[in-house]
Amino acid sequence: MPKQINVTVSTVECDLDFAIQPNTLGKNLFDQICHTIGVKEVWYFGLQYVDNKGVTSWLRMNKKVKDQNLQKQYPWRFRFKVKLYPEDVAYNIIQDVTLRLFYMEIKDLVITDEVYCPPETSVLLASYCCQEKFGDFDPEIYHTSLLDIDGLLPVRVIQQHRLTHSQWEEKIVDCWLEHKDQLREEAMLSFLKIAQDLDMYGVNYFEIYNRKGSKLWLGIDALGINIYHFNDKLAPQIGFPWSEINNISYSDKRFTIQTANKSPDFVFLTSKSRINKTILDLCIRNHELYIARRKPESPEVQQMKMQQIAERKERNDERMRLKKEREARIAAEHNQRVLEQKLMVIEQEQQASKKALLLYQARSNELERKIHDSEEQFRRLKTQRENAEQEMSQMEVQLSTHKEEKEELREQYESKEAFAMKTAIEVEQMQLKSEKLRKEYDNLQKKYSEEALSRSMTGSVTSENSDPMEDTCSDGQDFITEIEGNRSEENRDLETTRDTLLHKKLKDMEKDLILEKNFSALTDTDHHYLAIQQQGEDKYKTLKKIRKGNTRQRVEDYEHMTSYRDEEEAETVS
Repeated sequence: MPKQINVTVSTVECDLDFAIQPNTLGKNLFDQICHTIGVKEVWYFGLQYVDNKGVTSWLRMNKKVKDQNLQKQYPWRFRFKVKLYPEDVAYNIIQDVTLRLFYMEIKDLVITDEVYCPPETSVLLASYCCQEKFGDFDPEIYHTSLLDIDGLLPVRVIQQHRLTHSQWEEKIVDCWLEHKDQLREEAMLSFLKIAQDLDMYGVNYFEIYNRKGSKLWLGIDALGINIYHFNDKLAPQIGFPWSEINNISYSDKRFTIQTANKSPDFVFLTSKSRINKTILDLCIRNHELYIARRKPESPEVQQMKMQQIAERKERNDERMRLKKEREARIAAEHNQRVLEQKLMVIEQEQQASKKALLLYQARSNELERKIHDSEEQFRRLKTQRENAEQEMSQMEVQLSTHKEEKEELREQYESKEAFAMKTAIEVEQMQLKSEKLRKEYDNLQKKYSEEALSRSMTGSVTSENSDPMEDTCSDGQDFITEIEGNRSEENRDLETTRDTLLHKKLKDMEKDLILEKNFSALTDTDHHYLAIQQQGEDKYKTLKKIRKGNTRQRVEDYEHMTSYRDEEEAETVS
């Protein structure tokens, strides 16, 4: 074995390479990784690997790394994974880095269908993924076909519905719009608060057998131990909270759990003796956390929480400052657009006024020309009249001296008199016409003056009203249960039922998706989920139900369980 051993650790975000000594303990490697990542809530995580027998195991902290049945190939490969789960992510997870590691891992479990998620909830969770990755939805940026539907929804959900990529996108965006102004950490927390209510969330499953020989699933989680039919991982049939368990031990493939109240031992067999250490370790660690959460917090945890509260307050203050700046910028841009629109209207009005002025000037010039022509014609006619009158006077003189020409002159006089009368009538008509034109000219000037005054007043009002821009592993472990009767988890409500609007939205989406569902493509797990829904059950109602009765009765019920639900129902009927 080399003096230094190369180790590769895979996290949900990247691969890390380390060099360790042959005598390095598991805890030393684990602490180095946690320090590199920045994780302080170390109790939730572990290093997982596949041993030389092909069994998935967790690295033990108090034992040398090289002595843990690792495969004989280098570099040794480990996965930094969530090992234990909190009861409630909103209250138990402190650090943002812990939150992100949980979010990334649970998201992968949901998308890969390792944790069953109904279609409508899958869409809701996908919308939180979009908010975490992209921020608020912007239709100008997130156009059609931008979203990777295959990377947001389980393949099972997509294949079971007759919906196109665009239709799935519309449903995700419809939920995404509801998350406006959520920060990345808030979106991740919202995702986990929904995901922790899924039936398979946080459960480690192990294949076991009861004394009857029935193949069953043993489920270990943060709240206790549950037993499942082998064909149904959703609905546990029997449950034992950690507060009822006094001791766990194993010998070879036989596992014994001593329960409270002097009840018979709860015994099961495993298929491989190697997984017994893993089962025991998970039981011990989950029980420790279960008790610790019901005790006063340690100074270390209190300090971490105070530090995180300060960081979140600082981040929230920065968020509010940025929000105010964004709102001020949006308001200023809005005011600028309003002012630009008003300016455009004023310019249009000015253009219209200029056009009207040009028309007015053209009309005025035409009227002035007509007035000038009328006056010229009036003067000409007046001169003609005066000339005619002179000629009439001369004719009268001539009539008195030239009698013989009197008749001719009289005729000419009458003719000139008729011409003079006609001219006088034309002069009078022309004078009337001139006065009419002058009056029309005056009216036009008066009208233009009033319009100019009105525009001036409107402009001043607009200007006044506008706004300016602005680990010891052993074969057994005694459990000391110091907290009794505190089983508040049995009375919890689903996160989606606490929010009335969210609950209604999911119900409406469920109805819409049923119309597009291909029922022939449903899996056994889908049918089990639908049966749970029809019975009005959920994760916490089921938990309360399977813990009813005394411990002795539940142990007896476990011993009579069959591998499959249908077989048990048939036995009950017979």
